Amino acid sequence: MPFFNNRRPSRKKPAANGKNFKPRNGNPKGGGSSGDSKGPKSRRPSKPVKKRPAPRPTYSSIENTGMEALYLKQLIDNETTVVIVLTSGEEVRGQVRYYDKDVFSVGPADGGPKMFLRKSGIRYMYEV
Repeated sequence: MPFFNNRRPSRKKPAANGKNFKPRNGNPKGGGSSGDSKGPKSRRPSKPVKKRPAPRPTYSSIENTGMEALYLKQLIDNETTVVIVLTSGEEVRGQVRYYDKDVFSVGPADGGPKMFLRKSGIRYMYEV
């Protein structure tokens, strides 16, 4: 017995010239219900096929890869001195003490108080 994956097998319709053919409402062509001369009854239009949107290429951001966090953690663990150049052109020299998604803290090399610097205000930084 064939398996139909929880579906019933479709029943075959008899051919128009077969033994079991019965015309509807006296119309020999098997057409509409009221005997109109428009021809055979039209079928219901098929369902429109839903098109799936094309998958967009995924670009990995710095937050998703975790490489920025890994680099900053290495700077903290090794107590590496870095120079941070701000968007205003000012340079800050010190050690990274804390980092976050938007901010990180630098302990200046000259012994001043810790500074919290927003990442949006930093042009670039490099190790010394």
